[in-house]
Amino acid sequence: MQEVRLLFTRCGGNVRIGPVVEWLPAYSLALQGGNVGCEVDASICRYDFHPADFKRLYTEVSDLLTPAATVSPASMRVVQVQDELIRVLELLAQGTPEALLRFAYVYCLGVDRRYFSALLHHLLAGDHPFFEFIENHALNQWPVARYALELDIPLRKFNALFQEKYGSPAKRWFLEKRLARSRELLLSTPLRVLDIALECGFANHGHFTESFRKRYRCNPSQYRQQAQALLTPPNRRPD
Repeated sequence: MQEVRLLFTRCGGNVRIGPVVEWLPAYSLALQGGNVGCEVDASICRYDFHPADFKRLYTEVSDLLTPAATVSPASMRVVQVQDELIRVLELLAQGTPEALLRFAYVYCLGVDRRYFSALLHHLLAGDHPFFEFIENHALNQWPVARYALELDIPLRKFNALFQEKYGSPAKRWFLEKRLARSRELLLSTPLRVLDIALECGFANHGHFTESFRKRYRCNPSQYRQQAQALLTPPNRRPD
């Protein structure tokens, strides 16, 4: 099971899972998983998540979980909700996917703690070492091939596994991770741009600057200056 769909609806609608059509009632929230095709009516909001998304969630809600139990992960588990909760989900859907998943899953745990605890355990079964290794070494100055080598996995298999678990090509994910961390350091520390580049896994200043400019449309120094200018009160800015 490598993908989970978060569905919610105010009006109800059909969910087509392979050859099977199921009705999602009005004012309901559902989680549906499995490696089968899924189509939904326009009245249903759908958001797809991968195991890595649930790994981040797991670290935040692990204290709320009951011990692992058996579940049928390919089934669609429906939870009835109130209109107010649908409104919250719609609002969170305009922000980050992480916030939407966290809120929806914690709510589901409150409704059926046993089932949704078991589902989360199932989603991550056997994958914790892989996720831990990737997260612990994401900022290393390694090419993708080095990660495959360290894990003793053929490169092609590593790339396929990474796509399956993270929903993104490994090269793109590592670059995004490093750029996001570099942006944090530019805003929160006085470190030199070169030092930030090296700490975030870039081999040199030039590669970092070029990658940063492509992603954020300005170089690192300009980004820091613009951020500092926004934080400086108008009466203290130089003429």
